[in-house]
Amino acid sequence: MAKRKVEKVLLSPIAMQIDKVRKRLNSLRPRVSEADQQTIDLEIEKLVKFRKDLAGFCRRMTQPFRLPLKEREK
Repeated sequence: MAKRKVEKVLLSPIAMQIDKVRKRLNSLRPRVSEADQQTIDLEIEKLVKFRKDLAGFCRRMTQPFRLPLKEREK
């Protein structure tokens, strides 16, 4: 029997993209109106929360997982 291929998923690129977006939003914040600043603040809060959730998930993920057979065949 052939060994099943284990797919490796790295979440660090996602975390790096979140950091880039957060920095970009912070740089845009002073150039927009007060109402837009509040919207940007809310978006930054969401990104920070998602980043914390992602970090927690990375710590809990101790075993690599396998993609469903249908997805591996694609």
